Amino acid sequence: MKIPHFFDSYSINKKTIKFSLIVFSLYLFFLLFTLPASVAMSWVKLPSNVTLLSLSGTIWSGKARQVRVSGIELGSMSWDVHPFNFLMGELSIDVWIKNNNQYIQSKIIMASSGKVTLEDTKFKIKLALLAPLTYGMPVSYNGTASGYFPISFFLKNNYVGINGKLSLSGIELISPQRQYFGDFTVDFRTEKAGASSGKIKDVAGELLVNGAITINKNGLLNLSAKIAARETGSSIDQMLPFFGKKDEGGRIQLNNNFQLWR
Repeated sequence: MKIPHFFDSYSINKKTIKFSLIVFSLYLFFLLFTLPASVAMSWVKLPSNVTLLSLSGTIWSGKARQVRVSGIELGSMSWDVHPFNFLMGELSIDVWIKNNNQYIQSKIIMASSGKVTLEDTKFKIKLALLAPLTYGMPVSYNGTASGYFPISFFLKNNYVGINGKLSLSGIELISPQRQYFGDFTVDFRTEKAGASSGKIKDVAGELLVNGAITINKNGLLNLSAKIAARETGSSIDQMLPFFGKKDEGGRIQLNNNFQLWR
């Protein structure tokens, strides 16, 4: 004896399966698209020196009331993610950080290969904001750093490509003694062998500078420059011997290395 069953009168065809999959995919996309930023970031393990406070919005378009990196209060942050870049295996994010009249903005593209590209990066920050980085050191400084970098890229232990101009204005040493240095520019260009270099020039002020900064793919930064006082006998001219011995032209050669990452 055959028992009647509901499914005896119901047949599943390919169109039904296809339609169901489309509906289910759209539902998952809707859930992901509206996923709150606070929930999404709870699943992400940020570096120990990075803190995001008071998150709002979604994972695709959200805000953080405060961003703190290594003790530095950068300000509020907002972001927009370009979801269709996932089709090309990239994560593309527009980021804005603002703190009164200070700001940082950039388009960050992270590829599956590990390459990170920054496009149309602009910033203006007070150097006093970076004071936590020199905590415990017997120096403090003031001034403003601003710049525009059309495109730069980074792939750890492979290459670093920095292209753009950095402007340093009103650079002043506050302690151990007050000393005004002036304004400077650094023009960065990508070099061969996976490195970048920046040409340093003085624009105005009491300190004359002519040199270069080189950043190698292994994270080593080299500063090589000649410095001199604009006026002989000035306060900065009397201070310069602390950096080294003057040559016949009254200039001092600097050559220092700093390890940015390993």
